[in-house]
Amino acid sequence: MKCDFTVGIYVKGEGHNTSRGWVPGQDEHIKDIDCDIQPYSQELLLKEYGYDIKVNKMIFIDNFEPNIKIGTILKYVNKQGVTEVYEVKAIPWDDEYMEVVCLGI
Repeated sequence: MKCDFTVGIYVKGEGHNTSRGWVPGQDEHIKDIDCDIQPYSQELLLKEYGYDIKVNKMIFIDNFEPNIKIGTILKYVNKQGVTEVYEVKAIPWDDEYMEVVCLGI
């Protein structure tokens, strides 16, 4: 597989209450991985895997990555220099490589 993108894996940090109200936690960087990113849709996900979840990207990774789970945040900088952020919604494969379905947030 051709890996054209470097994506950062992040976990959501714990939020906390203060005297001024709720403060959301910061995303914690775990590591970077190389992968391929393709457009994807809820309709394709339902047809191919039976999941009815709102999604818009499929990320292909050559190796199994144990740090990627449902709810993991993935970030990368696109060709226009804009950081795109995705939340993992489903992981249809769980073998030697991974197909990770995400939704932009």
